[in-house]
Amino acid sequence: MKILKHLAVLTIMLVFAHTLWGQAGTTGTILGTVTDTTGAVISGAPVEITNTSTGVSTKVTSTGTGDYTATNLIPGQYKVAVQMAGFSKTQVTGIILVVAQDQRVNLQLKAGAVSETIEVSASAVALDTDSSSISQIVTEHQMSQLPINGRNFTALLFVGAGAVQQSGEQGQMRSNEGNAISINGSRPESNNYTLDGLMNTDTALSTPAVILSQDAIQEFKVQSATYGAEYGFSANQVNIVSKSGGNQYHGSTFEFLRNDYMNAIPHQTINNHSTKATEWRDNQFGYVLNGPITIPKLYNGHDRTFFLANYEGRRAILGGHTSGAAPTAAELGGDFSALAALPTYDPTITLTTDPRWATSCAKRLADNLNCRPLDPVTGLPLTTIASSRFSRLAKVTAKTIPTAATDDSSGTVNWQATANSTTDTDQQTYRVDQTFQKWGQIFFRYTKADYASSNYATASLAAQANAGKNIFSENSKSWTGAYTVALPHGFVNDFRFGKLEAKALQSDSPASTADITNLGLTGVFTNLPSYAAGYPNLGFGTVNAVGAGSPGNNPTTSDIPVWEFADSVMKQWGAHSFKFGFDYRSWVQKRNLATNFLGNFGFTSSLIKGNGTGGVNG
Repeated sequence: MKILKHLAVLTIMLVFAHTLWGQAGTTGTILGTVTDTTGAVISGAPVEITNTSTGVSTKVTSTGTGDYTATNLIPGQYKVAVQMAGFSKTQVTGIILVVAQDQRVNLQLKAGAVSETIEVSASAVALDTDSSSISQIVTEHQMSQLPINGRNFTALLFVGAGAVQQSGEQGQMRSNEGNAISINGSRPESNNYTLDGLMNTDTALSTPAVILSQDAIQEFKVQSATYGAEYGFSANQVNIVSKSGGNQYHGSTFEFLRNDYMNAIPHQTINNHSTKATEWRDNQFGYVLNGPITIPKLYNGHDRTFFLANYEGRRAILGGHTSGAAPTAAELGGDFSALAALPTYDPTITLTTDPRWATSCAKRLADNLNCRPLDPVTGLPLTTIASSRFSRLAKVTAKTIPTAATDDSSGTVNWQATANSTTDTDQQTYRVDQTFQKWGQIFFRYTKADYASSNYATASLAAQANAGKNIFSENSKSWTGAYTVALPHGFVNDFRFGKLEAKALQSDSPASTADITNLGLTGVFTNLPSYAAGYPNLGFGTVNAVGAGSPGNNPTTSDIPVWEFADSVMKQWGAHSFKFGFDYRSWVQKRNLATNFLGNFGFTSSLIKGNGTGGVNG
């Protein structure tokens, strides 16, 4: 009967282990075998595993096969000690445990006095022989010592083999926050980011929803193949662990500065005739403080209660130039007298062998250049277009098109402007850890990250204040609570719950109410929220032609709140460990991709073929 009971329990554990995801492992495991000098296993040996930073100890007992396992240990430095009657005390120090690692520490007892202590230093390089996972760890030392432009931890993904940066929507929407990242050839959308064991992925962009400060990250691990069943949702796992406090106070403040006053004059190019360096002001600043929570004469949190507080901000103005081929003010006003020397379209000239081809409109169209327009009513070459003949679209959008001092019938660059982009970020993380000795451990972390950037995507910056901007903002909140406790009969339970909110908005500066009215739109287009009322987008398909109006993808919105509950149970059974559990996530993906509510209009040089023939002229 007892054997049948054990078989039933084992069957249930195996079923759950293969069919359900447990919470993504952010902790580690120290395991090993206790033997004597002859190699005989020792059962019933009391093993104590101690985190040397916090002083928190975990006590386990070796099984009948001499094996011991301590699970759900936070990453850090540990020592392992074992002491039994008739043997000297054995202690292994300097054990480095990283996230989601099974660290084997075998213990050998030597006959001797109990008062004796044999101390062994752990090897600086240890093979992970208890896991088949293919992974790359980025340690706390690397986080603090490697220089990162922008202090974005995602740059450290490239420390490992197989990670490359791609171009994609991620880089456009999160300017100066990294781009699409491919790991081992997979699509950038195949990355699943977790923070302290729970989801940290903006499912709209497949990017980290919350980008913690370097100072708030203990370490992270990238797993790309043969990882455990507790992971899912994607091909690659980026498992991030926030930093906790210890028995000693640690803190720092910082300020990083870059300024164009320290930059050289840029090299002169055809697209950049500036005689001074572009504006570049980049300030990153913040602080971090962690340690035990103590109240003099009231409470001593050493070995029990720890905290971490972190803030990081960034204020950046990153200068640049934009240029293109723009019309003159006279041409924009309808006066084409300066183009009298240009040919008009002749439908009889179609072959390059025609002697007229070299100076024809057909050749200019083949080269994506303009010709002299014809009046669609009279069929005669146009010299001027009266303002009374301007369409409603032309009357509203003319103000968004920049003008140049000289004519550009040849398609060469005749207009340029300074186009600064801005980035403002604020990140803050707070964490509290509490141990209750035999009643387990809890922690709670709260992170808030606000990101805002703007850059000019069209040439309207010179013609209409703020028009043509890409404005992107993301406001994210993440909190996680966890409770880990050792249960009777060698079971260890880890329960986590939390919420992730990531609201993103890509928009443009709105057109005025008067301009929207003058467009003559009806229905929903007259009652748009400000973020959705950017000017119509204008594109001109000729060589180097400037674009105008709202950028092509504006607006898009994303709001994906996620609630998550996860629980896992681990049991050591002889020389084997079993783990089973579940991960429940509930979210609603609310995205609005109905871009350019006020229109997207494209014009090409070939439209001139319809002039004077009854065709539609753009």
